[in-house]
Amino acid sequence: MFFKVNDLKDLQEAMERLCEHLLRFEIPMESIFDSKLVVSELVGNVLKHSDGIASLHTEIKDGLINLKITSTKPYLLPEKSVCSDVFSEHGRGLFLVDSVCLTRTQTSDGEILVTLKVKK
Repeated sequence: MFFKVNDLKDLQEAMERLCEHLLRFEIPMESIFDSKLVVSELVGNVLKHSDGIASLHTEIKDGLINLKITSTKPYLLPEKSVCSDVFSEHGRGLFLVDSVCLTRTQTSDGEILVTLKVKK
């Protein structure tokens, strides 16, 4: 499934359609929640920090949810995430993404590739 995301309203609509799509494949709610967390954080960061238009491509295959996020103006993520301290207002999102994903990689042209295992 493919989504083009210009702004936060589009992001909300894309997440709703993604949930519907995952439900059609009988993906458990815990995996749907994890997918929403990943999409919200990563696409939200692209919109916030790159001033570009984001695209989201999803694929369900062999018990995995694969997400590919691209942007017209790439936003490069740090390779390793760390949880910010308890008093920080920001800085936990990527750490949470990494805690629910099997893999998170980024290509040299800025594509963000994420794999989540479908939980039973």
